[in-house]
Amino acid sequence: MTWEIVVGLIALVGFGISVMTPIIKLNTSITKLNCSIDTLNSSMAMNEKRISKHGEEIDALDKRVTVLEGFHDEHRMEGHL
Repeated sequence: MTWEIVVGLIALVGFGISVMTPIIKLNTSITKLNCSIDTLNSSMAMNEKRISKHGEEIDALDKRVTVLEGFHDEHRMEGHL
């Protein structure tokens, strides 16, 4: 083996390492990002359920207030209040 072949192999290995290192780091970052997105989606689904439940409770209270206001207005017109 001549020294040119050794230098060529060293250059080729160095080039391979310099290309693979950023690719591996990018792959790691993409994997972490996917995990974060999955966690965010789960959290948003849970929040959506909670918000829907609170919306239903607000709607029920709104109906109660409407009924009570109507009851109050009827009694005011009759002269009770």
